[in-house]
Amino acid sequence: DAEENFKTKGVVMVRGGIERYLKTFPTGGFWKGKNYLFDKRMEQAPPQKSQEALDAAIESNCCLCRKPHSEYRGQHKCSKVIPASGLPCAVPVIVCNECQQRATDEPDKLICPLCEKGYQTPDTAPDLVGQKRKLGVIANGGRDLVTGKKVLRDAKQVSQRLFVGKLPLTVTASKLRKTFGDAKIDKIHWIVDHNTKAFYGSAFCQMSSIEDAKKVGALGAIELKKKKRKAYVSFAPLRENEIWPPLSHKEMEYPPLGY
Repeated sequence: DAEENFKTKGVVMVRGGIERYLKTFPTGGFWKGKNYLFDKRMEQAPPQKSQEALDAAIESNCCLCRKPHSEYRGQHKCSKVIPASGLPCAVPVIVCNECQQRATDEPDKLICPLCEKGYQTPDTAPDLVGQKRKLGVIANGGRDLVTGKKVLRDAKQVSQRLFVGKLPLTVTASKLRKTFGDAKIDKIHWIVDHNTKAFYGSAFCQMSSIEDAKKVGALGAIELKKKKRKAYVSFAPLRENEIWPPLSHKEMEYPPLGY
């Protein structure tokens, strides 16, 4: 639990993720604890941090005996029923080696820290579509520019501006231009959250010519080298009375992290 007078200076996004951070700071840096992984590694910790230091930093406990423990094993989950949905919470809970059998025999005893403190989920689901409209990535009755579902505009309407979605958070302007090959980009505008000003994986690219736009826009997707993934691409003609790029636009090599 945090101290009563503890306050954060703000929430920031680690460029490159936890993997890159721990490679940069092998002894941990400001990182505390372990990162749970959904593969055979199970967990990730600073590679050069001693076991003694890792054990001393443990703040989690076995949900049954309350002994300090930091390994998630056994796939045990919280059994507390959420009133709003009538369904079990099902948040993964930590159970130490000694309590594994008890957890299997008495699953109703497994309760996560959130439920212990009385946390309740919202009665209504957030309006994700409305939020996307505010961000400018979906139009009334149209296509979600991030997922590619539904039709936003006539797909045959060619424009010099392209929308690029599903970009990795580690993308840079140089990398994006290199990915486009001989199709030259004139301007890159990172799309950010209206409130946090943080980049979330999308951008507008103003191509140098309509021919360059056609080379990429007609593909529907571009392969990102070394990432084994594809970014979604579509023509993004200007809306009526739209001023683009924005008057405040200033191209940056790295997408903004927000505040």
